[in-house]
Amino acid sequence: MNRTLLMGTVALGIAATWLLWPSHAAAAAPVSPNELFAARRGDLNIVLTENGTMVAKESQKVSTKVNGESKVTFLIEEGKEVKEGEVVCRLDATQLQSQLEQVNLDILQTEASLKSAKTELEIQEVENEANLKKAANDLDKAKKEKEKFVDGEAPQQRRKLEVDLKDAETAFVRAKKKLDDSKKLEAQNYVKKTEVEDDQIAFERTEVQRESAKVALDMFDKYTYPMSMTDFETKVADADRGLTTAQKRGDTTLDGKRVAVQQVEKRLKAQNEQKKQREEDLANMEMKAPCPGIVVYGDPHEPWYRDRIKVGGSVWSGFTVLTIPDLRVMQVKLHVHEADISKLKVDLAATVTTDSYPGLRLLGKVSKIATVASSDGDWGSSEVKKFDVEVTLEPRDVQLRPGISAKCEIHVETLANVVHVPLQSVFAEDGVHYCHVATPGKGPQKRKVEVGKSNDVYIEVTAGLAEGEQVLLYNPMLPGSQEAEPAKDTPEAARPAPATTAEATAPQAKSGE
Repeated sequence: MNRTLLMGTVALGIAATWLLWPSHAAAAAPVSPNELFAARRGDLNIVLTENGTMVAKESQKVSTKVNGESKVTFLIEEGKEVKEGEVVCRLDATQLQSQLEQVNLDILQTEASLKSAKTELEIQEVENEANLKKAANDLDKAKKEKEKFVDGEAPQQRRKLEVDLKDAETAFVRAKKKLDDSKKLEAQNYVKKTEVEDDQIAFERTEVQRESAKVALDMFDKYTYPMSMTDFETKVADADRGLTTAQKRGDTTLDGKRVAVQQVEKRLKAQNEQKKQREEDLANMEMKAPCPGIVVYGDPHEPWYRDRIKVGGSVWSGFTVLTIPDLRVMQVKLHVHEADISKLKVDLAATVTTDSYPGLRLLGKVSKIATVASSDGDWGSSEVKKFDVEVTLEPRDVQLRPGISAKCEIHVETLANVVHVPLQSVFAEDGVHYCHVATPGKGPQKRKVEVGKSNDVYIEVTAGLAEGEQVLLYNPMLPGSQEAEPAKDTPEAARPAPATTAEATAPQAKSGE
């Protein structure tokens, strides 16, 4: 900006000179050595100097992590510097402690219920095993009784009935033959009639026995065996059904016991989670500084909540109680004119000084350059476009405070071995640059030159001027310039001393806005 104003002043002076001075030439007046500067060849540091504000790169928010609403019982003083881990706020934990005690009692009861439910499950598992074993034994017994009847008892019984029938038939045949023989002998009077009658009775008895044996065999085949088989098959079916029923009933009962255990376990898990949450909430009732810094009440972006931040005030989950700028990493925020923003790029070295810490020189780098300009003008006036630039400082032992003013010198580049003269030695006419070169015996002569980059003190001359040539430190064509008293301090005296090794990369002056 200084250079722009200077160039504008020079242009206006030139225009006035052209209007007021017909000769348009420098007066051949004696020139004092203090009014001259020898064009110099050497390295020229191009720097950009801006005033900005010191801020913390990051700020940590201290927010409530407790569910529901709580009251503040302790609050650290705003503006106080705190260390990491220092208690900055406490909330009322009375209700939360009561809730935690109740949860502990509920857990004890649930653990007892769980133990009982697991015992019932174990008992049911044993009972199911016993019932299944008994039902399986009953089925096996029924099957074996059936096999015993089919393979042993039934054939044996039928065989006995067959033998009885055969014996009865044999006895019947013998009794009939004897009766027939007795009747023949009676006819020949060899036996008595009573003997014949005895034989008749014996015959009739064997006949009845034969019929009984035959009926018994028929009854066995027609009724006894089928009915016995039906009974045995029914017993087997009943035993098999009993086994299935025992299996299903046991599984159903066991499932019910397992569900009961799972329900109690789930309730216990929920209660333990509730306990953990209560314990975390209780621990969160005491809030600590997450980083070293200075305490600021509330969220700077939500100032309307500041009235709530006080002892006795109510806060809720997620409410930002405090904001603590992290002083370990500091930045300087700058607003750079649009005419200078093209000179900057990320990682350029910078040197920062502050009035709050006299003599302290801080080193840093450009860490961020805004891509969109922000307006910095009033309503009704032409807007001045500026870009937000951040310079991040290197770690240091000094504890800096955010909000203080800072002067930042950004080292843009170093022009190696170039010819340069003071800014006031060069002026422009119709877009062409000139300077007045002292010529022995002739006085200062106006000469066209080509210029390059500049800083706040010097400007590079790329053509038209040689090293060592003397140039005027002012434009003699401006009205009153010859009568003006030469400045006491020449640009050489005003130029900063050579940088030390530690400051070799630090910028030396500002390019202007």
